[in-house]
Amino acid sequence: MKILTPKLIDSFVGRTSEVFQNDATDGSPCCEALGRAWQRLGLRRGDVVLLCLPNGKELLNQFFGVLMSQGVPALVAPMTPAARLREISQALGAWAIAGFRLPSGEFGARSHESIGQLQVATLQPPSEPAAAPGEVIVLTSGTSGFASGCVFDLGALLLNGERHAESIGQRADDVVLVSLPLYFSFALVAQALASLVLGNRLVISGPPFHVGMYKDILEDYDVTISSLTPVLIRSLLASDAHLPDKMRALSVGGDAPGSEMVGRLLDLRPGGELYVTYGLTQAGPRVSTLAAHAEPRRRHGSVGRPIKGTAVFLRPTPDAGGLAQLYVASETVMKRSIGRVEGRPNDGLAAPQTIATGDLFDQDEDGYLFFNGRLCDYISRKGEKINLAAVRRLASQLPHVVNAKTFVTGPEDGHEDFDLVLRLDAPGDALPNPREALRRLLRQSEMPRKIHIEVASETSSHAYK
Repeated sequence: MKILTPKLIDSFVGRTSEVFQNDATDGSPCCEALGRAWQRLGLRRGDVVLLCLPNGKELLNQFFGVLMSQGVPALVAPMTPAARLREISQALGAWAIAGFRLPSGEFGARSHESIGQLQVATLQPPSEPAAAPGEVIVLTSGTSGFASGCVFDLGALLLNGERHAESIGQRADDVVLVSLPLYFSFALVAQALASLVLGNRLVISGPPFHVGMYKDILEDYDVTISSLTPVLIRSLLASDAHLPDKMRALSVGGDAPGSEMVGRLLDLRPGGELYVTYGLTQAGPRVSTLAAHAEPRRRHGSVGRPIKGTAVFLRPTPDAGGLAQLYVASETVMKRSIGRVEGRPNDGLAAPQTIATGDLFDQDEDGYLFFNGRLCDYISRKGEKINLAAVRRLASQLPHVVNAKTFVTGPEDGHEDFDLVLRLDAPGDALPNPREALRRLLRQSEMPRKIHIEVASETSSHAYK
């Protein structure tokens, strides 16, 4: 694997194309200069910086700039509500929150600074930095709660990206399109960092995802490798789904697509390469790959075999009706968890470099893995993992709410959904607009399908769509 140098990083970012050009990327300094800028603000070795930036070159610049300053970057969704950002920063022991636009007075910041067009809210620093130089924090979305993350050495993430790239046949001359949010481990590691290691040209697009624009980008930038989630692929298949001939390889991750979708994708692109992948953030993140175009139809429901350097094994789980949980062992597994873990009995580390995934699988005699379901308290809706334990905890913070419950509904339209029940200690009109109140705590993708209000002294309930 290549040794990262400022020159190598700047060369990679320099040949990265940004579909939605942002003025903040014009004339952005090199990563080494950004590192010095962060140090001038007082960043200590191992201090955590939350980067709330949209997909683009500036995100990559600042990610590596924080690393060059000996700090520890953590990528956060740019539209995260202020209350959520504040809780994440406290749970992770962050030194600063940075973004293009930060709400003033929301974080109890000790100072407000800037690096170019980046606004930086420096926070009351913990007595000791929360991590160590050379480490990266990747947030766990819905699998362990929104205020938790996984701590990795950067080298482990680069190695996982390199191994994933090898599993899908990625070459140095490929042009790789990122359509998924870079704060997702799938996009950050399997696409961006893998392309850095191999020397690819990277093209950064949305979100949001639009089928017509996606096809235009594939054509305009001569893209040869693209990665999508099943929910985006459904949009693609519902349209005139012809893709350019130059687009050699399509990979699927983020959720299991199912054999029917795999078959339709293969029919859509005769002779094209299709890779179905499985992973989770705690594993670093990629675990297995299926080269579906090279496999018989009976294996189209599989997520393939473990990638290089990764071992898996199954253990029966008492609460799973005789099904077996998947364990993953690899040198790219997270070092430790950080923040508040919710919806899991522990952080998932069963042993050093071994993670209990919380996912239920079968494995055939040839080593192919077949997904059966989940143990953990989360669902996957439209490609986003939602931690129901975290939703319940946040909902319980609303005025007059004494108890919050979630009920999984579906799957409908190919994805799960959930309803939220709020039990109040006062009449129902004490919380007149529960959905609006929740919007200040939850991201749009985490909002329940319906909210049901129950009053402790009454037997009736009210539902809010």
